Amino acid sequence: MDMRAAAEALVAGERFSVWDLDKAGPDDLPELREIRRTGNPALRNAARALLFALGGPEALGEYDLALFRRLIRSKIDGEVPVAMRGCEFWYALPTADQAAVLDAFGLSDPEPVTMSLGTEIWNQHYLGPGHQRCARVYVSPALDGWTLVFGRPSEDMHPAGITEESSWSVEPREQYQAMLANEKVRREVDRERCVELSRRFGAAHQYFRSYGDSMTSWCVAEKGELVRFYGNAAPEESAGELAAENGYLLPHEETPLPEGWADDIPHTENPLDWQREWVRRYRRLKTELEIPDHCDADTIAEALSVHPGKIGPHTRVTGNGVIALTGCGREYGHPRTLLKGLTYTPAPEPPSLLDEDQT
Repeated sequence: MDMRAAAEALVAGERFSVWDLDKAGPDDLPELREIRRTGNPALRNAARALLFALGGPEALGEYDLALFRRLIRSKIDGEVPVAMRGCEFWYALPTADQAAVLDAFGLSDPEPVTMSLGTEIWNQHYLGPGHQRCARVYVSPALDGWTLVFGRPSEDMHPAGITEESSWSVEPREQYQAMLANEKVRREVDRERCVELSRRFGAAHQYFRSYGDSMTSWCVAEKGELVRFYGNAAPEESAGELAAENGYLLPHEETPLPEGWADDIPHTENPLDWQREWVRRYRRLKTELEIPDHCDADTIAEALSVHPGKIGPHTRVTGNGVIALTGCGREYGHPRTLLKGLTYTPAPEPPSLLDEDQT
């Protein structure tokens, strides 16, 4: 791959991601290091970003890695927490013992990062092929006494009983059944992991909130016992209950509105007219009938531990975060991450489907 062209594309601000590096590999590192030595300042910075993307911190070389680490150290102390967006899946453990957390998850090679950089790296974990999703984990500093772990141990990503997609039938119904079977295995693995972690840390929470659809789940364990498990993908597997759920509908429960409540809303040439009236009537009926809101993993996390989307200047921070390798990372190397800066600006809060201003 022409790495000089890739570096020039970054400098020019062209649309570029790790997907554009799918044909690049270790053989391209010497060219990037040459650009680091001889290019102009902008090209040298772009080459450094590409070196990190292809090989992680070790690919930077001794000088650049030392420079990177000094820069991180200088920024950690004064960093103000910024709310994370799109985090989707995480564990919450009531401890500030980061070494114990790394050991419990089978993680190694921890590299200190700012919260901004850890967030940026985690937000790219799903980009790219192969073991991109399971090679590296972001472990936060202690946030109000809770350490958050974004990702799973390698063995949880590849448990016994999972069938690889490459072996699935081409028949859609059979593919769907295989996907459901895999999800059932993963739910059991996740519950067992949460219980195991609670034996070591006294309590362990696991949260999932999809931002692509309505899927959500949470698991709470204390002192080796499962306290609560809920997932709207399979509510029949739920166990236990939480006081934090009181006053809410569970995600799989329908809003108990009167039958036919929206049937007489007229359709006009502008489809938004119908949607706006639907929203007005829905809100009015919910208020009049005193129907509660639905809860999700975000709701429960905010009530019981720390919700990543709610951290900010008010959050008490102890220590620093790290990125660390899982077993897959040790075997296959750092996943590809294209860092264009060391600061993170969260995306704006996505509009609610029931936000009248957006309809």
